[in-house]
Amino acid sequence: MKKIDIESKGITGLLRSFKQIIEDIDKEKEIKKIVFAGNKYTCTPFVELLTYVIRSMNKEIIYIPAIKLEEPYQVSLSDVDCNFAKGGDPYNPDVVILMGGLAMPGGPDIPSMKMFLKKIGNDNKKVIGVCFMSIFEKSKWNEDIPFDYIVDTFMDNAIFRR
Repeated sequence: MKKIDIESKGITGLLRSFKQIIEDIDKEKEIKKIVFAGNKYTCTPFVELLTYVIRSMNKEIIYIPAIKLEEPYQVSLSDVDCNFAKGGDPYNPDVVILMGGLAMPGGPDIPSMKMFLKKIGNDNKKVIGVCFMSIFEKSKWNEDIPFDYIVDTFMDNAIFRR
């Protein structure tokens, strides 16, 4: 993959970059349905943040924990948080977002992920990876998964004590 000149930092940079990608895709072809796939619990808060940043676009959003197509969740925003309601149709999305937690040890292997992308349908869908600390590169997913975009985020932390 080729690095695009956009560089940003932290959670705000992640969210702005993601929103820009979704807006750009939506200009090319109208997005009706977006499907997120990630690990239960650890990826879910990031799905909430990414959903929040595109809230004004009014897209149908489905979340599939652990790439189990038979267990989709419809995602909606309330006044204070994100709601996940069992159900929804995950098939034939315009965009699939793969969360980096899936590429961590213990997650699905590359053949399983390729099968997931095939089963979900729509040969013209865009595939976006959202990860931290180059996990798609480290796990070699960037070589075998047909990503159209990857948002790779690094965060610096510091602990202070009096």
